[in-house]
Amino acid sequence: MAAYRAGADLDEALAVVRRLAGYGLAATIGYTAEADQRPRAVADTHLAAFERLADEAVDCQVSVKLSALGFDGELLAELDAAAARSSRVLHIDALAPETVSLSLRLMDAPHEGQRGTTLPGRWRRSVHDAALAERLGLLVRVVKGQWAEPGDDGIDPAAGFLRVVDALRGHRQGVAVATHDAPLLAESLRRLTASGTPCSAELFFGLPFRGPALAARRLGVPIRVYVPYGHGGAPYGVADVAGHPVAAWWLLQDVVLGMDKTWRSIRRSRAHL
Repeated sequence: MAAYRAGADLDEALAVVRRLAGYGLAATIGYTAEADQRPRAVADTHLAAFERLADEAVDCQVSVKLSALGFDGELLAELDAAAARSSRVLHIDALAPETVSLSLRLMDAPHEGQRGTTLPGRWRRSVHDAALAERLGLLVRVVKGQWAEPGDDGIDPAAGFLRVVDALRGHRQGVAVATHDAPLLAESLRRLTASGTPCSAELFFGLPFRGPALAARRLGVPIRVYVPYGHGGAPYGVADVAGHPVAAWWLLQDVVLGMDKTWRSIRRSRAHL
């Protein structure tokens, strides 16, 4: 859906990133590949992103899905080198639980630039992986998580989210709290800031902005916006807001306003800071 991504190509993604920068917001761009796109072509798309960002005066990270690279360590090394040349963070997105061990083995290899990883609250292993992220010097993004672990006994995503946040108190590389659940975001940021942990709020482009943005601003925490581009649709996070009273109105605006609803929400949040 157009309301949840910048567009199909890098030019459109960078246009959104520049506009976000004008509002004082950092960004992460994440490319969604076509189902049949070859890993080499996906890697080249990300390399082009790093090359373009090297000439941009914006705070922007690049996210990659290792599955789209075919879990190819050589392609990942190319992206690492490009990230280092452009002084940008290469962030590794979370995938299904069965891919975590392979992903972490690839991230354990020597690398030049700064890397990030994603830890879902739904996975019990994420508390242990928080210590591994510290050892590997990784930035961490905490999410609720889309997929359950095999044999999951019904872990509550919000409770799991806070357990991961607690495990990351004191994490020197920094923690991005990625949720549009404003009370959960505020509580997570309170725990991190109280422990002196560098942290930020990371919000998904197109999802409700004002509530979580105000929660972050009240705590003096910076905001980063995840900007998808390429060939994706609506994020799974749309389902997360479906139980909230304002969700039906928000989703209706997808049809009426498209992407402009997000810019209106950002402008309104600034007016209340």
